Amino acid sequence: MCGRYTLSVTQRPELNAPGLQTADRFNIAPGSSVLTRDEQGEHRMMPWDFSPPWAKKPMHLSNARSETLREKPAFRRARRCVLLADGWYEWQRIEGKKRPWYHHIEGELLFFAGLYNDTSGCAIVTRSALETVAPIHHRQPVLLEARGVEHWLQGHDLFASAVTHRVHCHEVSTRVNRPSEDDIGLTLPVSTSSPESPPSNEDLFG
Repeated sequence: MCGRYTLSVTQRPELNAPGLQTADRFNIAPGSSVLTRDEQGEHRMMPWDFSPPWAKKPMHLSNARSETLREKPAFRRARRCVLLADGWYEWQRIEGKKRPWYHHIEGELLFFAGLYNDTSGCAIVTRSALETVAPIHHRQPVLLEARGVEHWLQGHDLFASAVTHRVHCHEVSTRVNRPSEDDIGLTLPVSTSSPESPPSNEDLFG
């Protein structure tokens, strides 16, 4: 699952262009207009809000499971895209409370595998979480290496990559629970919990 993520563009001129995202975002929520790359290799903004063209009512899907991607009617004819990010949040349930954790690779640009159609918007493809971050949440976005982006866009299923093993995480402020909050402070550590070895928890959120 991926319910919130971040993307800074002010230090990335190729992404900070007219008609695209022009400000750094630290709490991107479903329904937002997000920066993507389509199968033609063009950067474009589209809603993070997917519905199949045949749906009589909007389905408002933000995630798509990689394991059933080709089986679910909602995604069977979807087009390919990638969503650009530099980190994402997941929530861990501990003693009845949900603790947000920020996942990242030291600010490195990330490519989330995605699906879209022109009648609605896009969804992030997810997979089972790698064991290093699974104690936080049992799902994570499918991360693509830069060299794998074109293969994904051309229709090849790439659900695992070496970049996934480089992800770090640390606990952050519960301010991120509010979509109206959007500042760099949301990404900063707030506890002494080790980002390399998050506390084990069998009752995972979500």
